[in-house]
Amino acid sequence: MSERLKFLGRRQELELEKKSLGIKIEGLIENLRNNLDPLKKIEELRADAIVEEAAELASAKDRYMEILADLKRIQDILGR
Repeated sequence: MSERLKFLGRRQELELEKKSLGIKIEGLIENLRNNLDPLKKIEELRADAIVEEAAELASAKDRYMEILADLKRIQDILGR
């Protein structure tokens, strides 16, 4: 397999992962907004769920940023 084909395949894999993570991130943001409803009483807030989703969001966003950097490197290598 040529090096170019290898990079094209890797780019496709990263694009799919990026799309999947984007959907996950949007869902986590929506869940956080729902859990942080300003109209809820303090005793109704689920702090455990908020913390868990916030940590998951941070991790997913970090991975998303890594993917963007990898895609940029592949673009630079491919020259497009």
